[in-house]
Amino acid sequence: MEVRPLHILSVSLLLVSIATSGADSAVCDVNIDPSRVVVRFGDPVTVNCSTTREDVLEAGWEASVSPVNEPNSKIAVWNVSSLTVWDAEPKCFINYMNEPRQCVEKLDLVIYKYPESVSLIAPEFMKIGVESNITCQVLDVAPARYLSVKLYKGDEQLGNRSFTHNSTRFPVNESIPFPVTPTRADNGAEYTCVAELQLGPGEPIKNASLPFRMLPIDFEQPILTVSENVEVNQSSTVRCELKNAFPPEEVQVELLINNEIHTNRSNMDNVYVEESFTLDSVEPAVITCNVSLRSLSKSASRNVQGYVLPEPTLHTEAVLVNHTGIVTCSVDGSFPATATQRLLLNGLLVIETHNSTPAQYEFKAEKELNGKMITCETELKLAATVKKKQSTTFNVLYPPTIKTHFPTSKDLKEGETLSSHFDCEAEGNPPPKTVWLKDSKEFDSSKILTRTDGGVYQLKTMNNYGSAVATVTVTVGYEPSAINPAEESVPVLKGDSVVFNCTADGIPAPTYTWKHPEADNVKITTKDSVSTVTITGASSSNHGVYECQAWNIHGNSTRKVTVEVTDYLIPIIAGVVVLIVLVIPILIMVLYYVYYKQHKTGEYNLKGKPSSANGSVAHNGKAADEIPLTQV
Repeated sequence: MEVRPLHILSVSLLLVSIATSGADSAVCDVNIDPSRVVVRFGDPVTVNCSTTREDVLEAGWEASVSPVNEPNSKIAVWNVSSLTVWDAEPKCFINYMNEPRQCVEKLDLVIYKYPESVSLIAPEFMKIGVESNITCQVLDVAPARYLSVKLYKGDEQLGNRSFTHNSTRFPVNESIPFPVTPTRADNGAEYTCVAELQLGPGEPIKNASLPFRMLPIDFEQPILTVSENVEVNQSSTVRCELKNAFPPEEVQVELLINNEIHTNRSNMDNVYVEESFTLDSVEPAVITCNVSLRSLSKSASRNVQGYVLPEPTLHTEAVLVNHTGIVTCSVDGSFPATATQRLLLNGLLVIETHNSTPAQYEFKAEKELNGKMITCETELKLAATVKKKQSTTFNVLYPPTIKTHFPTSKDLKEGETLSSHFDCEAEGNPPPKTVWLKDSKEFDSSKILTRTDGGVYQLKTMNNYGSAVATVTVTVGYEPSAINPAEESVPVLKGDSVVFNCTADGIPAPTYTWKHPEADNVKITTKDSVSTVTITGASSSNHGVYECQAWNIHGNSTRKVTVEVTDYLIPIIAGVVVLIVLVIPILIMVLYYVYYKQHKTGEYNLKGKPSSANGSVAHNGKAADEIPLTQV
């Protein structure tokens, strides 16, 4: 910046200025209006610069275009009719008489230019699931630090690149790659590059590229699946598959056998072709699958060899245990006639023959051999090995045995069943039949047991070659019942002795417990399933409830008896009371009778003349001898 020299002032003028300016001259006071200017390259621009201080010597603008110098003015205007200089950098300066003698303020000036073009560059084929770059190219735009380049899929923003660290004022060209991994859902989606200049508050200035329509593909090498060895005159299947092909409706498939078109399909609904074919000879054949999608095409080929291999024959019979048996494996009419026969026991080789010779195996029939797999396998070794096989199991006949351990005795509960406690596992060939017996009669093991079903049982299993028997003694238990005594109350005279028993029926035999008033003269004994309570010399302490409980592992039963102890005087007093009650009514009757005899009046009927001549009745004591009285 060029600093202009200060005018030389006289000492008196300087002193006057200092005296008059006061404290306001001690600071810079530069006002730029507008403080920030955003102008398009080539457009006009006008900016004012001013100060409020009075000691101004000069105001002006220092710039690479249209500089300004206004002596003795508090205002300087920078005015450019067409701003075409990128690095103008205008500064307003004001020179003062007093300190600070010069103040400088830089104008915040932004010169911009719209992009010359915004374009989107994408590969011709973008493969699904594979990352590729879509490039946004922006040409001739300024300034870069306010530029943002964005990639959109429809209205969805996929990427954003800004250049805030690029301080150049001149136009730039930018190419920004955005990584994109297409999916099937992107088919037909429109992608757009947008360049934005955010020069200040509000909406940015936007320029967009033409939309790019995404048409992703997925196209791999076709997979041709067919057996290398195909049996002559037997239907075989060939499958040509194009994994993950997209879009499937644009796939075209051509299937050839020995260069003859076997299938030709286009606009497929799926991504594979599966067809059946038949070879009529053992001559080799070539199968080819050609696949195309848009401008891309791929193919796969396989050689197929014909062969003849009949099913092998496996012959064996049932053999009684400890006898000798023979197994034969044979095949007839194979081509080529180089078939190998094998006999395998549980997958392990027993014998092998070649050139279609039958394989034969002689064995001793042991019980452990029964059910084991014997396999007859025939094999042709061509480009790939071809095998056929037939399998069966050894059939060794033997009598049954009982594998389950049975106890000699078993305690069950009334209401249970034999089948719920005994699970018989019997072994034999043919499979044996199993029955339960009691008293030599068949017994239903699912029958609900009662207390009368206890006894000796036999489990018998049998087939045509023998039988096996297990014996078990079954006890059917039940909870105590029918407990005695039946009395609910037992009267006892004080000083007397009393004995009462408690008995109950149950299996196993019940155990007895008593609850009774505590007293030293009470004795409890149990013998032969009878529990006895003996009270010697009963007293008032023996009065109360005696509860007997009979119990075993299946349950319990309870009975209560009340003992009532009475004194000897009580019967005497009761007799006296009874006598008094009987004598008093008799005494009252006697006294009443005596009293009645003494005061008897009675009732009488009048007989004879009923009245005097004038009809009146005589008064007592007058002519009484003339009235006969009859006691009623």
